[in-house]
Amino acid sequence: MIRFQKNSFFVFLAIVSLIAISWNKADNKKYKQKTSKQIIKLTYTSTPVSQYRMTESDMKSSPTRASIYDFMKGITDYYSLYINLKDRSSVYVLDSTQQVRPMGWESPRTRAALSDTVLFSIKTPKNITLKHEWVMNQTFYTEGNVGDIKWQLTSEERVIDGLNCVKAISDEDSYPMLTVWYTTDLPVSNGPSIYQGLPGLVVRAEDYFRTIQLSKIEYLDDVSQFKKLYDAKYNVFLEEKNKKKHYGIEPILLIKKGDMAHSSYEYFHKKPYKRPNRK
Repeated sequence: MIRFQKNSFFVFLAIVSLIAISWNKADNKKYKQKTSKQIIKLTYTSTPVSQYRMTESDMKSSPTRASIYDFMKGITDYYSLYINLKDRSSVYVLDSTQQVRPMGWESPRTRAALSDTVLFSIKTPKNITLKHEWVMNQTFYTEGNVGDIKWQLTSEERVIDGLNCVKAISDEDSYPMLTVWYTTDLPVSNGPSIYQGLPGLVVRAEDYFRTIQLSKIEYLDDVSQFKKLYDAKYNVFLEEKNKKKHYGIEPILLIKKGDMAHSSYEYFHKKPYKRPNRK
């Protein structure tokens, strides 16, 4: 009887091993199917609120501020970031904007005057960035390089939507008040807008003007559609660059936006911005 139980146990182990092997093969096949696709599509949401502009205590400091915060929180921009895994080029584009109006803001005449909105940005295979952006109702077509924003990596870690993330903060001299969380779970170095040059993919970004959050990851086969979008935005940028009227250099725009963030922070908080201690 004991011998039969032992034999049965060994048979059971063999069956379990075969099942585990088949599961591993299925998982590997599924992973290969995903990674064999050349285009990654990442969906991001962007809202014009952040810890730098208005903290939770700021929001609760008066009914007016709380109402403004609720109004701004109801505005959501939806972006798509397409990354070509073959040459690491990418396109980040604004798809749509939705607004949920809280009580007291129902009138359609009430519109939000956003300080800063990125319409699209491109990263070329040579790590050149091309960006179209609205800043204080002015349009800018700026050219730069991956690395225009300098990063200070920290050891702080967090899991965001199942992705293992590490915190990084921008160097104050290149662009102030910017915190990102990036992951190496996906083998790409990229991110929304020009928030790039990190050891992984940016999952969450927060600067003075907005908070950006990754919400969806897809793998696509349509390389021709990516090329069509990339070429369309690239040609628009070249046309504006040739006109020279709205063309500029990215590091210069970063300085202007940084100055605006500092002055806005000081006006709202009644004190100069002081960088928190790095962890």
